[in-house]
Amino acid sequence: MPHVPYALMIGVSMFRWKGGDASFLPSVGLLLTYSIMGILKDFTVVATISGVTTLNVFVQGALTVAITSIGKDLRFRETDLQWPVNAFLLSYASLLLFFGRIGDICGHKNVFLCGTAWFAAWSLASAFAPKSYVFIIFMACNGIGIAAITPAAIGSCTTYFPPGASRNRAFGILGGAQPVGFILGLLLGGEIAGSRVTWRAIFYVQTGLAILFMLLGLIFLPNDAGGKRYTKGIDFGGVLLSVTGVALLTFSIANAPSSPKGWATPYILVLLLASIVLLVCFVLLEHSRTKVHKSVLIPMKISRSSGGKKLIILSTVFFAWWSFDALMYFFTLLKPIETSIRFIPMVLSGIAVNIGAGFLMHRLNGQALILIGLIGNAVAALLYALIDNNLSYWKMGLFMMILNPFCDIIYPIGTVLLTSAFDADSQALAGGLFNVATSLGASVGLDVTSCISTARQLNFVHQPVP
Repeated sequence: MPHVPYALMIGVSMFRWKGGDASFLPSVGLLLTYSIMGILKDFTVVATISGVTTLNVFVQGALTVAITSIGKDLRFRETDLQWPVNAFLLSYASLLLFFGRIGDICGHKNVFLCGTAWFAAWSLASAFAPKSYVFIIFMACNGIGIAAITPAAIGSCTTYFPPGASRNRAFGILGGAQPVGFILGLLLGGEIAGSRVTWRAIFYVQTGLAILFMLLGLIFLPNDAGGKRYTKGIDFGGVLLSVTGVALLTFSIANAPSSPKGWATPYILVLLLASIVLLVCFVLLEHSRTKVHKSVLIPMKISRSSGGKKLIILSTVFFAWWSFDALMYFFTLLKPIETSIRFIPMVLSGIAVNIGAGFLMHRLNGQALILIGLIGNAVAALLYALIDNNLSYWKMGLFMMILNPFCDIIYPIGTVLLTSAFDADSQALAGGLFNVATSLGASVGLDVTSCISTARQLNFVHQPVP
């Protein structure tokens, strides 16, 4: 698509070549108008995709600070307060691969619109939840909508933007929108939950945003009816194994910290082992079906692509989100307004890192950029390990918050690399796989950090007083 500078350069060159004859200028004007309209459409497509995918982190941010108010109003037991978030994450993580494949079969735009409509409907229903168990069920339904939206949005992005600088920038902006959604959730969630309108207004806002992005998607997202779609059908065996395996894995990870004996709790161990067995069976099934060219949920040929670099990217994404969310855990142990203020530097840093990576990855080596991001995150972890409790947040914690999101540089680079590893008919699936890695990495990171923190606190409490 032509850009405005190119149109102006063409106009100047033609003016000189024709010796000052300006008769061609109306054509240049049309080209300039076309360029501006194209840029506006590009902006609207990116804004729509980025906006709707931020609803995922908006929900999590809002629930982080509003769950206490929700618990009091709906009479949650103290031990059940984590269930709304767990139910949301459970349905979200377990269905990402399934909806990714559905998007490649039925069309990215169609799944995007259906997912957004579903999310809007259940967001509105959540605002009217009368009981605690009803609210938990509604949050699980919200997770289903986000699971449909996320891979379809990434598929739409790759459909609209060709490989190269424009796609890189689009994914950079998409990554930069994530911290914006989270901080908005924290700020609005804390402010609304403590006001007269109560926590239910959070879901009114959420519903309105979902409807807005659905309408924008209906108007501006590219119609991929003529694009390449996956035609082999659905691998129902793979769907069953992957959904069940990821669901059990997510459940065991999320509930281990609050279980009576932690990871040693019998049912947690049983579910964890069952999830591992199911996921191993899933990999073996997909490998065998790939060999005979049958429909698969994940083509196993990705493991041989470029010497396994894409699997290395997934592993890097997993551990980067592990580290990122583990460090964030300690900054949420404050009052909502204090938490929100301390997250602002992290949000600004995350936006800059993602957008910067999107603009630089076609000029610089992607592996070098990822290494820079990981080093920044490692320095943040080291600062926290050496933190001086006598120093104020602004003298030490601030720098940790700025450096922690450096690992976000992997979001645009990893998404571009992973989507390029898949065929054109599996782009939404690639987006789903990437987000499974981020979701599981964040869950494991939070769980391990919570367990270590709890163990250290108990050890400190039971130490003999000299």
